[in-house]
Amino acid sequence: MALVKIDKLQQGMVVSEDVRDISERLLLSKGVEIGDQHIRILKMWGVFEIEVDTAGPMEVRESSSLDSEQAGAVSQALSRKFSNLDLAHPVIREILKLSIERRLVHPVPTEPKPPIQPQPESNPQSFKAILQKIDRIEVQLPEVPSLVFELTEIIADPMSTAGDIAQVVNQSPSLTATLLKIVNSAYYGFRSKIDSISRAIMLIGSNEVSNLALGITIMETFRDIPKQILDVASFLEHSLSCGIVARLLAAHAKINQTEQIFVSGMLHDIGRLILCKYFPQAAKAMFEEAVRTQQSLYAVERAMIGTTHTQIGRKLLTKWKLPYTLENNVYYHHNPAASPQPQLAAAVMLADIIVHGLDMGSSGEQKIPSFHAQAWQSMKLPVGAIKPVIEQALGQLENLRQVMPRE
Repeated sequence: MALVKIDKLQQGMVVSEDVRDISERLLLSKGVEIGDQHIRILKMWGVFEIEVDTAGPMEVRESSSLDSEQAGAVSQALSRKFSNLDLAHPVIREILKLSIERRLVHPVPTEPKPPIQPQPESNPQSFKAILQKIDRIEVQLPEVPSLVFELTEIIADPMSTAGDIAQVVNQSPSLTATLLKIVNSAYYGFRSKIDSISRAIMLIGSNEVSNLALGITIMETFRDIPKQILDVASFLEHSLSCGIVARLLAAHAKINQTEQIFVSGMLHDIGRLILCKYFPQAAKAMFEEAVRTQQSLYAVERAMIGTTHTQIGRKLLTKWKLPYTLENNVYYHHNPAASPQPQLAAAVMLADIIVHGLDMGSSGEQKIPSFHAQAWQSMKLPVGAIKPVIEQALGQLENLRQVMPRE
């Protein structure tokens, strides 16, 4: 019997102990012979190592030495993006190292845009009333209020069935089609085709389906934001990546609200979408000011409009009567130590830093958000967990990217 890391598993190995996720859901039973689909499932649910009867001969891939000159150039370019962070901290050093390695294999533009001269409407005083205006806005999301409230009621009812949840989801044909695409994708790795929401719920659980429905429908609402204000497709990729990474971090830290943390990661910057949709000139001015001054967008928001996207996001989630924990995770993701549940907000914080560092989509932020060492300590994660989380997240994102609506 041997403890084998997921990336070293091979087909034909035999599971020697039942494998369960953080919620004690059985993923693989003792005696199962490992196949490709099992490895995908384990990675998706954040399992990093399992007991097998025999490790067998394993291929060890030696990473090629990095070209020091090329790595130095990439590191120098990234230094601007990481300038708000303490590079002496081992977690930040690890994320920076992995960001450099990824760019050497998958080059991305790392130079910031040329400084933009502020436009006349960029006078911060002209935007100071935004928070008061937001209080008066009725943000009407198509389908979301009734769909989400119905789902919440059904899930809270212990007598509800998969059919009850499916009946609510099926009210939206476009949402049903998207969910079935996701469930049938390599992200879940099922061999047989899943042709109904009821069957999907039986296989992946009611919470998973309802949370995917919530995230997809909310993000779809903001697709009409003009591209000259924000690249919504890239923003969706950033948000989705943050949800994936946050869930993997939570699973490894043995935090049992993994589905809710996925949604928290997906919605962490929803306040910025509100700004872009309802206050496009202010949003554009803030993006420009952040590039011009090389400040974080979060700091520019506070200076120019007297509030931040986290506070705006909290107002919206409160209005929708979404779970209080979800609201807190969104509100405190830039200051997790102040959260009533710092571990949860810390998972979103760290996911946001990782996703920014590796350029997994874009939220419009030029600088990587602040890192709070105290919040990291509350998660009780080893630094060595960062690399496998990133590797698994990149694979999951690629699988979801192929089926998520982008236009």
